[in-house]
Amino acid sequence: MSSKRPKIFENIGLKLFALAFAIVLWLLVTNINDPVSRMTISNVQVRLLNTDLITKQGDVYSVLDDSDVVPVVTVTAKRSIIDALDKDDIAATADVNDLSSLDTVEIRFSSYKFNNEIDSIEGSTENVKLSIEKKLTSTFTLKTATAGKLASGYELGSVIPEQNQVRVSGPQSVVSSISEATATVDISGATGSISTYSDIRLLDSSGNPVDTQTLTMNINSVKVNVVVLPVKTIPVQVTTSGSPADGYLATGKITADPETVSIAGKSSVLQTIESLQIPGSAVDISGADSDVTRTVDVSGFLPEGVAFEDSSFDGKVQVTVGIEPAQDADVDVKISSVSLNNVPQGYEAKILAVNDGSKTVSASEDGAFTLRFRGLAANIDGIRLDTLQPGVDIGALTADKQEENLAGNYTAAVAVTLPDSVMQTNTVVAQIRLEKKSSDSSGNE
Repeated sequence: MSSKRPKIFENIGLKLFALAFAIVLWLLVTNINDPVSRMTISNVQVRLLNTDLITKQGDVYSVLDDSDVVPVVTVTAKRSIIDALDKDDIAATADVNDLSSLDTVEIRFSSYKFNNEIDSIEGSTENVKLSIEKKLTSTFTLKTATAGKLASGYELGSVIPEQNQVRVSGPQSVVSSISEATATVDISGATGSISTYSDIRLLDSSGNPVDTQTLTMNINSVKVNVVVLPVKTIPVQVTTSGSPADGYLATGKITADPETVSIAGKSSVLQTIESLQIPGSAVDISGADSDVTRTVDVSGFLPEGVAFEDSSFDGKVQVTVGIEPAQDADVDVKISSVSLNNVPQGYEAKILAVNDGSKTVSASEDGAFTLRFRGLAANIDGIRLDTLQPGVDIGALTADKQEENLAGNYTAAVAVTLPDSVMQTNTVVAQIRLEKKSSDSSGNE
């Protein structure tokens, strides 16, 4: 008697076909409802790991060709996964432990979300390229500069940084290309001192900026103090010392080149300066028989804290003093032409005689005495008797006497009015008698 088969095995082929059909149908439905999709992300930053393996050896690194940024990253996953992702969920790393002999590091991609459910993450670049070289640290003296132009009437004084050195570290090839470090302050239109922070710029030997992306600096900016001073233009005034050679005179014409100088300093100091004085000790004309020219360094004649506006001016002033031969002239004067001035009341005065140094002339003869003069030709030619006004001040002769004792004989110099730059070379002395007027004479007054 044969055993009876369980019902489950009845129509087994049909049942297996139905199961397979159900599975295929489930897969078909699933793929239709949540198909595989792709997402592209642009410019993904690569994070470098374990970079201390480089720096611990005293080396520094820099990324070449911006290879630490992947232009395009493609993520493949089901649509439901893709829809739940955004750019920040994708990570790109390069571990320096995997550094190749070509100084490249492979880029690995992952996701912070659904990492195990993502089919693939691929980048358009596969490696980060590095430049590795020895680290160099150098210290540079900080230079200062200004840009722009001050307001009119002002001059640049000092430009001083509060810190005068900067320390720079980085790749040897970059640091060794640095020629100087500068801090520039804009002074456009300034009318007073400036205190401001200025960025530090690194320049190569050609004056071109050095890229600082791979460098570290102990300071990136520095405080700079700029002193701005007012300017004043003053005349140059000259004093001379000594006398020209015998027979020569200074004409009085003194020229200075330049005639004026512009100086800069504190307002309180400039207010006290009206001219630049060149002392006689700097322009000695002793024994000169022609024009005297001297080049004088006037820098030492400026007060402390005052400087020339033009930094290119060397402080040299050329001074010329005019020297000409002296001219002599004689003027004959009659005694009657000499006036007697300030005669005391009740008295009368008269000249008895005049001595001009070479002869004595009697008043009774109304003779003429000689006045001798020396001066420049232009001035000597203008001498006239009416402008000389020869006279004797009787009042000065009797000033120290009692009024009742004024009568008597006196000796006094005949004074004249001299033109400019003319001197009298002889002394003329008059003998004078002062008498009390008679009563008849007094009554007729």
